[in-house]
Amino acid sequence: MAGSTSIWVSSEAKNDPPAIFNLRLLYLLVAVAWGGAFYGFDTGNISGIQTLASFEKAFGMADMTTSEIDNRKGIISAMLAAGGSAGALLAAPTSDYLGRKWSVFLWAVIFIIGAAMQMVPTYNVLLAGRFIAGMGVGASSMLTPQFLAENSPQISSSYGVSKWSYPGVETDNRQWQTAMAIQLIPGGLMCLMIPFVPETPRWLINHGKHEQGLANICKLRKLPPYHEYVQTEFREIEAQVTYEQEFYAGHSYWVVIKDIFTLKNNFQRFFLAIMLFLFHKLTGTDSLNYYAPEIFDLIGVSGGSSNLLDTGIYGVVKVVTSLFYVSYLIDRIGRRIPLLVGATIQATCMLYLALYLRFAGTTDDSTGEGTPAGGIAGIVFIYIYAFGWSFGHSVAPYVLAAEVFPSRIRSFCMAICLFVDWIVDYGITRATPNMITEMGWGVFLLYAMLTYLGVVFIFFCMPELKGRSIESMDALFDRPLWTMWRHAYPTEEGKVRSDVREIMAGKLQNHEDDNKREYVEHVETA
Repeated sequence: MAGSTSIWVSSEAKNDPPAIFNLRLLYLLVAVAWGGAFYGFDTGNISGIQTLASFEKAFGMADMTTSEIDNRKGIISAMLAAGGSAGALLAAPTSDYLGRKWSVFLWAVIFIIGAAMQMVPTYNVLLAGRFIAGMGVGASSMLTPQFLAENSPQISSSYGVSKWSYPGVETDNRQWQTAMAIQLIPGGLMCLMIPFVPETPRWLINHGKHEQGLANICKLRKLPPYHEYVQTEFREIEAQVTYEQEFYAGHSYWVVIKDIFTLKNNFQRFFLAIMLFLFHKLTGTDSLNYYAPEIFDLIGVSGGSSNLLDTGIYGVVKVVTSLFYVSYLIDRIGRRIPLLVGATIQATCMLYLALYLRFAGTTDDSTGEGTPAGGIAGIVFIYIYAFGWSFGHSVAPYVLAAEVFPSRIRSFCMAICLFVDWIVDYGITRATPNMITEMGWGVFLLYAMLTYLGVVFIFFCMPELKGRSIESMDALFDRPLWTMWRHAYPTEEGKVRSDVREIMAGKLQNHEDDNKREYVEHVETA
């Protein structure tokens, strides 16, 4: 069944067996969630590290012109996204052939190698390390659950090391290396934990290992194989896999590509997911993630450790809001409405920054007069932007990509979606320093208009997927994409496959008949 759930408020979850919410499931969630932390740790670090005098000295930026510094910073920041685009594509075959479990482990090791290379004070080695680490990030962004992706705490050691003060600190590589080393933590923890996580039942069943798939469902749910909950989940997965394998012959990527582009149902899902990822990036979040210190400086926040602290607070707002979203809001409201509201908030905040910089101009706080009132409001709007991002675009595209595709084409489609995500990330991250220098307030106006356009697209074309079965989505996407707003929410009949519902209803009826027969026999005997 599509859609995740918040166990604290979901009426469906309250009716489920308590045993399914167990420590094994918690362990799995924590182990896989470290993959989502890769990107957050990197963006939280590199944005602050590049402002450190020791980093600029180590990589030859101390004596460069503004244009040269913009280019070098853009290349350093964007190289991770370049690797991410490659990793997203390569993750599909590793996921299909190695399985989800060992594929995640492999890319975590690759991320660790890249993170370690970034600690070498040589420019070309740094770029290579960021590309290799980016491959791990891109692959993990496709392979791991995306609820916490891009929302890891961004209070990195950048703020702490910026407070180091002693003679020669400007030439001491340990300052920026300490901050860079923080990336090794999530990669190491994932590698240690993943070997003890069971393979996903859906992958096992899709590869003919039905008994092992059922056994893993029982492990994760801590229920016996004959339990109604286990049987319903197992039969739904098995029915969908069997249907796909019988209806579509072959497993090659060429056959999958034909299925995507020749079948209207699949193509509409693919187009929707691609567009969501495009609008996801065109909100301007990568500019804030990678260049928050420079943007805070632009609106008048004093330089150095002050705007690094503000950058850290920006990360805290994202994390707290994300936790609220995944633990409470996601199942009360779903994905569609929070995304519409969150994207509107993001666009409005970007519009404020554009108008403020247009009419007030950039502010220099070196005079010691403090941040002006409009700049303080700008800081608040950036935090509000983080609030809107965290229960909107930060989660929705990844969740939709994981839910909307049939299992047969899911890995390939998600790989393409994440490739688009990372290649656009590369372009935006590479261009942002130059755009800020050349366009100024126009950058924020551009992001605002594109995000408002995305809101219109989402309203008309994105349905609510929470609670829908794959079968109901098959019928849903037979309709024109622009009419999705008329059928945005699932009916009760659409929450479970009809064939599985009939099987389980028949089993329940047989069970009731057996109980009645036993009761009659007991009365007659008495």
